[in-house]
Amino acid sequence: MAKLHLMSAANGYYAFECPGCRYAHGLYTKPHLRDGQPQPVWDFNGDLERPTFSPSLLVNSHDPKSRCHLFMVAGRIQFLGDCHHALAGQTVECPEWED
Repeated sequence: MAKLHLMSAANGYYAFECPGCRYAHGLYTKPHLRDGQPQPVWDFNGDLERPTFSPSLLVNSHDPKSRCHLFMVAGRIQFLGDCHHALAGQTVECPEWED
């Protein structure tokens, strides 16, 4: 069963270990700024065991060789076809966070 890693409840940052890229992907659920500019915010169901967030998460959009694009629905990761890794086009369980 999936378990998201809560980095800080105060700033609404969550992360999970991507089984395709093999490193953490993160998202914010509260408004925040980077270099003075507003950054994207995702809707999140608040369930750390069976997380759902939207819209999709696009990591490394500028570099097709390392791009990862996915939806997370009920603890399952739906990798889109434009991912660089072998799980592109597949749906897998989100792995539990290893501390």
